[in-house]
Amino acid sequence: MYGTVVRLGWVRSPQSIEVRFGTSRAGAVDAALYTTASVDAVVPAHPEVDWEQLRAVEKGRRSPLAALAKQAAPA
Repeated sequence: MYGTVVRLGWVRSPQSIEVRFGTSRAGAVDAALYTTASVDAVVPAHPEVDWEQLRAVEKGRRSPLAALAKQAAPA
């Protein structure tokens, strides 16, 4: 769900950090950091989403937000 919320632009990362895996620099990736306040603000800012239905989506099932992400994507 959170990846889709980010793709929709509903939450933005004010900073990122480099996270290393193992001892090699080749194993490093940037990880976005989000504030609790920005994540908490998503639900009240989007009353058009049925959040209870979204939370009930079973593991491995496609999120209903994915359809919104496709609509929001530039053509």
